[in-house]
Amino acid sequence: MKNWLISADDLGSLRAGISPEKKRSSRTLENFEHNSSVFSACNHKLLHGQRTSPLCDMRYGTYPLSWNGCELIACYNCAAMLGIDISFPQVVFEFELNRMHYLFPNGYWGTAPKKLWYFFDKHGMTYRSFRSGEEFAKRARTSRASCGIISFWNNKRSTAKLHGHDFFSGGLHTVAYRWRAGRFMVYNLYGGDTAARSMSDIAEAYREKRFIIGYIFDGDLKG
Repeated sequence: MKNWLISADDLGSLRAGISPEKKRSSRTLENFEHNSSVFSACNHKLLHGQRTSPLCDMRYGTYPLSWNGCELIACYNCAAMLGIDISFPQVVFEFELNRMHYLFPNGYWGTAPKKLWYFFDKHGMTYRSFRSGEEFAKRARTSRASCGIISFWNNKRSTAKLHGHDFFSGGLHTVAYRWRAGRFMVYNLYGGDTAARSMSDIAEAYREKRFIIGYIFDGDLKG
């Protein structure tokens, strides 16, 4: 398992590194202070559209969460549903601290969906992962209330690849959902959402997209 860092004290080794590492560690702390201040008045337990306030005023790397924050929002929402005591600014901080940015450290491409399990393992979020959208849609209908995360490319087809990565694909998106009483409630499906979107089939969330990976959590819902 990756050695997952969780506190500012863990930055000591980064500060002792070369100049770029020092600059990155300084930005990580500055972002944490900024995000904590911006989020302090937010009383929402679960988060919705990343282009809404205060999310759009928070930072991940050198970009606002409205641009690259979907994986962080999804992870926080599921952690909250599972009763894990962690603040959203702390989630953002941990992802920056552990260099979870996808491809570039400035956060331009967001976070690699297939690496989210590092966060899950550290915080005791037992999960199953699926690479097939059809299989995931079947398994998401669990026998009891549950939650999960889905990542997908925004375009149905890739228009270009470079070293195995999809580019010019309209980007990727990651959302959290809750399954209860025969309905799926999907959070942050669109950046301007102010409430969860209800659907009977979770595949509705990615039917016109290209499925990347889905996670289903096995813990009991607390929220």
